[in-house]
Amino acid sequence: MNARYAIYYVPEPDTALAALGSALLGRESETGKAIPQPDFPGLAKKNLHAMTVDARRYGLHATLKAPFFLKPGMTERELLRFANEFVISRQPIALPKLILKRIGSFFALTPSGETPEEQDALQRLNALAADAVTLFDPFRAAPAAKEIARRNPQELTERQRALLAEWGYPYVHEEFRFHLTLTDQLRDAATARILEEALQATLANVCTEGATVSGICVCKQTLPDPAPEPTPHSSNHDDAFMLLQRIPFQIAPR
Repeated sequence: MNARYAIYYVPEPDTALAALGSALLGRESETGKAIPQPDFPGLAKKNLHAMTVDARRYGLHATLKAPFFLKPGMTERELLRFANEFVISRQPIALPKLILKRIGSFFALTPSGETPEEQDALQRLNALAADAVTLFDPFRAAPAAKEIARRNPQELTERQRALLAEWGYPYVHEEFRFHLTLTDQLRDAATARILEEALQATLANVCTEGATVSGICVCKQTLPDPAPEPTPHSSNHDDAFMLLQRIPFQIAPR
């Protein structure tokens, strides 16, 4: 079997954010268990299910290091050992407030960044993600041409194409935006408006409560041999990303 790995922030399982976000996707991020999606007025449940196919496959998360295959000679055990070293001396990052935002044509939760405290949290998140992108990179195998093509480089900016070539993902460093994905790409404007109103009401308390990034999660996607090209909108959740290890930030011993 082949596997891809990713470094994610996954909300703690005992939080309202994890419970509501997972319910919206129809899949419990911690265990991978399928759960019922909510009923929204004016939106058939089958439509919500169809709007979250790809997001459900990845689970409720924010990307720190995008999915990658291990470089030949590297092992999962070595990756986990390094991940446990990566968290040492890192402090939790409190996000006082979240906002529902449409990024391109999908909905996500993002830190607000409205106050100096929130702006500081954003800077710390950006630094954490930059470290994850850079320091985990020795484990990443060079992507195949079809993986690069899947990113639609013709639709990216020149800078994003350069980042894609260097890091295997175009939305890193200055292009990075911390977000928890809630839907797939939505093409129908009327349906998107209905869903946005429902999400605003459902997530109001969660947005006000905010969240805390208290560690990282190493997640794993198992693929059959030979590994097929990972494609969006797959309905097969046998290849869903699963939590491999949750690793809290640690203060280095004196």
